[in-house]
Amino acid sequence: MERGSFDLRLLGYFFRTAQVGNITRAAGELNVAQPTLSKALKLLEAQVGTPLLERHAHGITLTPIGQRLAEHAGVVMAQVRDAADEIAQLREGQGGQVTIGAGPSWVRRKLPEAISRISVQRPDVRVEVQTGFDISLLDALTSGALDFVVAERPLEGESANLEFRFLTTDDLVCVARPEHPLAGRENVEAEEALGLVWALPPETTLARRKLDGRVISLGLTPPVANVVSASPTFLLTHATLTDCLIYTTRSQLLSPEGSRLVQIDVPKLVTNREAGIIFRKPGLLTPAARAVADVLIEECQVDPFN
Repeated sequence: MERGSFDLRLLGYFFRTAQVGNITRAAGELNVAQPTLSKALKLLEAQVGTPLLERHAHGITLTPIGQRLAEHAGVVMAQVRDAADEIAQLREGQGGQVTIGAGPSWVRRKLPEAISRISVQRPDVRVEVQTGFDISLLDALTSGALDFVVAERPLEGESANLEFRFLTTDDLVCVARPEHPLAGRENVEAEEALGLVWALPPETTLARRKLDGRVISLGLTPPVANVVSASPTFLLTHATLTDCLIYTTRSQLLSPEGSRLVQIDVPKLVTNREAGIIFRKPGLLTPAARAVADVLIEECQVDPFN
């Protein structure tokens, strides 16, 4: 075997072991004997030329190189599964299964319309939609659990193995109920808004990171959230019941929960959000997934706001 190349079977063994964190348990899931798996891992380490994991009484710990190889292995395994699914669909003429990850705004707009059209045009295609915030969705995409994701464009440096197809744009703005003390005022200063009560998504989400980044760029201190939730529906509903500020897209004001809220005019805290379809490189999709993506692209060309 040439230097720098890996045995795909060994790579698959290593990836599953890295996921499980225990050689004995991984061997059981892979249906191989533990000594066989241990030998396979040592063979892969020999091919790589460096240790990939450290063995201890309670399992294994990946070395820094092992961690990086596991990330690449996840992409490779996902691509192999994609290839198998596509070939099966082409060979057997089946509609196939499509699993999509969707950010909060897409669950309410664009994606439901696209899937409704697909269900009529292609009743042989089965679609599953998983929702969540960007980080969890991108992790699932990279691991192969999702065919593609519709969400905000990942930040630079966080999408090395991903491709992005632009679909819509929107702004992230401050939102509150009409009774909020800032409602109806124009050009509210950021300092005043930041000193009030906030309810925000977790710090790992792009919306929260964009807000914090904008605040820091102004030389100010990011707000401390009194309430933190990964559920956009909860945050929107919570904001209708109390005088707190939330940070979300304008399109959320079109949702049933957001319809009872208003934008608070704090110009210095407004940030832009581009969103679209996120694929694993090199952007290959099964025929069924491509059909759904194409209809979604058509929906967004009519109204590129979400």
